[in-house]
Amino acid sequence: MDPKNFVIFSIPFITAFIGWLTNWVAIKMLFRPQKPIKILGIFRWQGLIPKRQPALAKQAAEIIERELISNHKIRDVITKVDVGPQLKVAISTLIRDRLAPRLQTLPLVGNFINESAVESLETMAHEEIVTEAPKLMEKIAENFENQFDVRSMIEERIQAFELDKLEAIVMEVARKEFKTIEYIGAALGFLVGCAQVILLQVL
Repeated sequence: MDPKNFVIFSIPFITAFIGWLTNWVAIKMLFRPQKPIKILGIFRWQGLIPKRQPALAKQAAEIIERELISNHKIRDVITKVDVGPQLKVAISTLIRDRLAPRLQTLPLVGNFINESAVESLETMAHEEIVTEAPKLMEKIAENFENQFDVRSMIEERIQAFELDKLEAIVMEVARKEFKTIEYIGAALGFLVGCAQVILLQVL
């Protein structure tokens, strides 16, 4: 084959490689370099995620707080917790192990604190606490929402997250998508190269 023709027909493969390489580098530059570096001593460059980590942490924290707190997601979860069995055990422990022994030591009153009286106290206490439980859980959930600073906690956690781990997670989750982006870059580069070959042949 004529060297000139070889060069011309190799153009699509060269541009395909350039397209693939460009997208591969772009993906890597999401996380690399982690620390700012100077290019030619003039330009400062840093990976998108490391550079924007504080802003991303703040925005993510605001979104999560809005979804959890403003929409009362946490409150809904807390108020749906069934505390009946735990309350029953707590009431039984309180009455049998703490209250009844003290009442039995009181003059006159202690003579009436038998097993039947203890069971009656347990039953009445359980009925009352079960009635009040929904209001109690609602109050607890409301106080939790008011006092729990979701935004600061999430923002601090994201900012403190190690970039190497974050990169590994993103790469693992989006591996197929990143490969697809690389292949699309190669395909587009190949098509551009083919167009160039056609133009060269026409001209």
